[in-house]
Amino acid sequence: MSGDLSGPGWALDRLRRAGSELVFGEAFERARSVFRATQWAPAEAVRELQWGWVRAILNDAYEAGAFYRQRLERAGWPRISPDSFRQIPPLTRRDLEIYLQDVGRQRSWGRLRRTSGGSGGAAIAIPLDRETYGWYIAGTRRGIGWWGADLGEPAIVLLGGSRGSPQYMLPKVAKDWVMNWRRAPVDDDFDGRAPQVLDDIERVGPAYLYGYPSAVHCLVRAVRDRGRGLRHRLTVIVLTGEPLYAFQRRTIEDAFQCPVAEEYGSGELGCMAFQCPQGGLHVTVENVFIEATAIAPSEADHGGGILVTQLRNRVFPLIRYDTGDAAVLTAVSCPCGRGLPTLRLLGRAQDVAVNREGVVPVHSYMEQVFSLLPEHLCGRVRIANEAAGDIVLQVEQGIASRADMARIASLAADVFGSAWHARVAEVERFRRLPSGKLPYFLPIQVHA
Repeated sequence: MSGDLSGPGWALDRLRRAGSELVFGEAFERARSVFRATQWAPAEAVRELQWGWVRAILNDAYEAGAFYRQRLERAGWPRISPDSFRQIPPLTRRDLEIYLQDVGRQRSWGRLRRTSGGSGGAAIAIPLDRETYGWYIAGTRRGIGWWGADLGEPAIVLLGGSRGSPQYMLPKVAKDWVMNWRRAPVDDDFDGRAPQVLDDIERVGPAYLYGYPSAVHCLVRAVRDRGRGLRHRLTVIVLTGEPLYAFQRRTIEDAFQCPVAEEYGSGELGCMAFQCPQGGLHVTVENVFIEATAIAPSEADHGGGILVTQLRNRVFPLIRYDTGDAAVLTAVSCPCGRGLPTLRLLGRAQDVAVNREGVVPVHSYMEQVFSLLPEHLCGRVRIANEAAGDIVLQVEQGIASRADMARIASLAADVFGSAWHARVAEVERFRRLPSGKLPYFLPIQVHA
């Protein structure tokens, strides 16, 4: 945060700093100093630091009650090694619901909670304290700083969660003011409001946008309809909350004439990874310990599911939490020189299609289809596995011509091949989830 030391901007800057301490607590500044130092530590030193933080959160989880005590004792607590750590059962969403019920009877959580995005099922509210939330925000702040922007600068935020009780909305409003965020809530009406949102961006002149890829890509259409880009150039556009496809990155960078940075995060776990300007999606090792299958690049489309241990939430520990996402932890060093491990995301683990041969990940199919679509159809086509072996490329009504439909049908046949019965069909306007997210793949169970 910066400003003129003699003008009103300086006074507002000081007021935001005071608000930051009130909203995030004093731990926020301590977390920032850790983040600054850790990123340049050698990889081996980073691993040692992480294991110390893992041990600390395991100890807190053990002391918290019977739920984790039983899980840890099965893995040989207190003699937990990196190998025996993997014997702790993964924490599923069903386990999480049981844990919330059991521990909730014993504690009063207060007001501060973070809600999961709900893309893997019903949203779940996770209790945490201000210190934990300060670590969450410090991770995002460091990542944005890599691109030359700062949380204190004006930003437009395109995320869901616009509604809620006053009890939970008041802290969000306070946080947004401290962070200089202006929200454009993403809901099922967002696509129709895109031109108005673009007007707001022109008026505010933010340093960066922060939001869902599908929402920012929707703004691309509004930019093209106007026939010009923004008068005020953005420093960076940070995309989070949904899988980021190559067509979205390409068209967003072209329309806004600025770089795109990917953040991997969630409401319940905070910032888990952030992309640097050299392209590495660096794990936020200060916040989370991530387990994912490490495999050869030639097999990368079949990456393993992600298990995450949250290292800061002592109010409600999350140990080996199954995020429902698929990824690969890479062993290649990033040219930026940071010792932080890097991650390659492959979308939701549930993004698999079923045919006679079994279950097949669809990430590579989706990237191929979307990359070959005409520009005006990008974001208007999604893939549905309506029955075993049956793939339908759904197209929003009123968008594609007859020639377009024939081209999409040919594309579907070429990409999916003889193992699938691929066809194309027009459907009504795509509906966003209650979270505001827009899935571009519908697995077979959705149609059951």
